[in-house]
Amino acid sequence: MAENRPFLDFKAIKARVGIADVLARYKVSLVRVNQTALKGSCPLPSHSSGSKNTFYVNEAKSVWYCHSDSCKKNGQRAGGNVIDFVALMEHCSAYDAAKRIEELFPSGNGKEGSVEPHDGMMTREVFDALVNPKNSPLAFQLKDVNPRHEKIQSRGISETTAAKFGAGFFPGKGSMAGRVVFPLYECGSLVGYAGRTTLPVTDANPKWLFGKGLKKTFLYGLERCDPAKPLILCESLWAPLWFHEHGRQAASLMGSEMTEEQERCLDPYPTITVALDNDAAGIEKAARICGRLKAKHRVLKARLIE
Repeated sequence: MAENRPFLDFKAIKARVGIADVLARYKVSLVRVNQTALKGSCPLPSHSSGSKNTFYVNEAKSVWYCHSDSCKKNGQRAGGNVIDFVALMEHCSAYDAAKRIEELFPSGNGKEGSVEPHDGMMTREVFDALVNPKNSPLAFQLKDVNPRHEKIQSRGISETTAAKFGAGFFPGKGSMAGRVVFPLYECGSLVGYAGRTTLPVTDANPKWLFGKGLKKTFLYGLERCDPAKPLILCESLWAPLWFHEHGRQAASLMGSEMTEEQERCLDPYPTITVALDNDAAGIEKAARICGRLKAKHRVLKARLIE
């Protein structure tokens, strides 16, 4: 005989209680990546690996996902909604997790009936579809990237800082061969590389090279920045490393244009210094960017020399 227990409206609970509220109850501290995304160390009991910053949250969709192998292997429960999260934290069923959420966030209008079927744990594919990333995660990672190179240190960037950002000279094969490469991350996933040539610039060997099809829907280095501190907005990929070296935080547009998606990523930052290159194009584009940002931010203006 089926157990007769009070009805819990799973759909209503998920609509009423956001993932940010539940994380706060469990004292989970994450770092903001952009307007809707957070990331940090995974708090789940299933996380047995030493990997850090694998736990990703999308507040707008109220969903979470852990990229670590340990969480994906432990019952394939690597992502889901607020009920899924509490079920893993409390080692309980989906029903008991929903009941626990009702206790933590009472609605005051419970009713009785049959239990709504649980929609199950999300797979990585379903999670990605919900979050709707603009760039697909890269299927490979460049090996033997060396943070020690004259092109890097001549700009006042130490090996330690370059290594922290994953930047360095790539001696291997492919389109990035012989370039100083910068790994690009969107929502916690590696989505491509940018490469600065170390050889003379020609039509066949451009100064900068980006992965084919890369969409500039994010800012390079923004995942390392704190919205509580002033942000420096640059066009060069060298800039976030150089400013980090000097105790400041910066993010790069990866060019002198700002896309609408990049502009939305800047929403959490109240104070922004726009510091594009000190050439005619940089000065003109900086003025346009300042005009777009000033409605939501305190905007300062500076210039950098490439």
